[in-house]
Amino acid sequence: MSMSPKREKVDGDIYAVDIPTMTNLSDAEYRYFLKKDGLFFFDPNNILMSSIAKYPISTNLEQLDILIEELELKRKTIKPKHK
Repeated sequence: MSMSPKREKVDGDIYAVDIPTMTNLSDAEYRYFLKKDGLFFFDPNNILMSSIAKYPISTNLEQLDILIEELELKRKTIKPKHK
């Protein structure tokens, strides 16, 4: 598989990766996806934005810390990948 995962056009210039494609990504491919295509980006005002929906995720460091705390809680419930 190439480093850039197969993406499907959702609407206009919005692309998403489907569940089977994401499930089959290697760790390196997923890391590349997050860095290159990504789920997030910082806008010119340093606000963390959703790459797909273009809405704000966090507007300051405190909100980002809260988001990370929530992700860490979710990490405890997600299943490990099949090997």
